[in-house]
Amino acid sequence: MILAVVVVAALVVVLFVTRRRSRTAGISRARGELAVQLMHTGRKARAMITALQPTGMVVNNINVQCIVHFHLEPLDGDPAFDAQKKMLISRTTMPQVGEMWPSWFDPDDLTRFAVGQPTAVTPDQVGLFRDFGIPHPLERRAS
Repeated sequence: MILAVVVVAALVVVLFVTRRRSRTAGISRARGELAVQLMHTGRKARAMITALQPTGMVVNNINVQCIVHFHLEPLDGDPAFDAQKKMLISRTTMPQVGEMWPSWFDPDDLTRFAVGQPTAVTPDQVGLFRDFGIPHPLERRAS
């Protein structure tokens, strides 16, 4: 239980730092706040990437804006659903179709969801992925 609280707190800090840095790339404060809110009040799901569509926008010659299509499987057994999100993704950690990420969603509005995009192989991130029953995608690439 304590580990779960520590992992969520660490992810919240990572989200705040990431969102603060990425705001210049068009991610609003409201979207960052929604992600934090969903982590605390939303339901958990595994989000499998089903497609990546680059939009053509590149930021700082490394971050590619993509529309990422997900298939979300709620951990509580509710029916799975599909959703999409426009995201900036580093070319160095471009995800693969079939990868799963932790996700939190609003059961009253399935278009409102946040994903835990892997950014580094750290004990906090690996622990978070394991809490969702998911192997960390970057951990496999590093081996």
